[in-house]
Amino acid sequence: MKGVIFTELIGFLETRHGLAFADAVIVESRLPNDGAFTSVGNYPSTEALTMVGVASRLSGVAGSVICEEYGAWLLGRFAVLFPAIMAKYPTAEDMLMHVGSHIHDEVRVLYPEARPPLIEAVRDGDTMTVSYRSHRPMAHIAFGLIRQCLVSYGDSRTVCWHGSGRTDEATFTISAQGE
Repeated sequence: MKGVIFTELIGFLETRHGLAFADAVIVESRLPNDGAFTSVGNYPSTEALTMVGVASRLSGVAGSVICEEYGAWLLGRFAVLFPAIMAKYPTAEDMLMHVGSHIHDEVRVLYPEARPPLIEAVRDGDTMTVSYRSHRPMAHIAFGLIRQCLVSYGDSRTVCWHGSGRTDEATFTISAQGE
C-alpha cells in the first residue's frame, strides 16, 4: 500500500489525539520500520491495520469508526495533496463517477506500482450506487471518503452501506433521505 496512506494516517492520529498518542500507536504497533514511512514508499497494508487496531485499543474507539473518520479526514488531505485532480470535479457525483475511471488512473501515473481498489459508480436518476472491491479490507475508509465527499460538495443526500459485513467489498447507495 502506498506510503501516503500511512503518513496521512499518522497525521490523522496526531491531529485527532495528539502527538503522544500517535507515537504510542507507532511504538505499540511494533512496526518493522518503527513508523518511518515515506509518502512514495510501499508498505504492507497489514501494518496500517495493526496501527488502527492499536489506536482502537488505546482510544476505546472502534476500529471501523477510526477508519471512517480517517476516510473523511483523508478527503480533505487529498484536496491539499492533489489539488489539480480534485479541482476537475464540480460536484460530489462527478467526483464519485470518476474515481475508478480517472482518479485511480492518475494515482497509477503518479505511483506506477499502486494497486488502488476497484471503484464503480452507477447513476440512476437521483440515486447513485458505488461499489468497492479491494484486496484490502478497507471499505470503512471508502465509506468515510464518500460521506465526506458529499459533505464537501454540499450534496444533501445520504450514503447507506449495503453488504455482507465484509470489508474488502461493499456497495454504497447515495440517495435523498427516506428513499
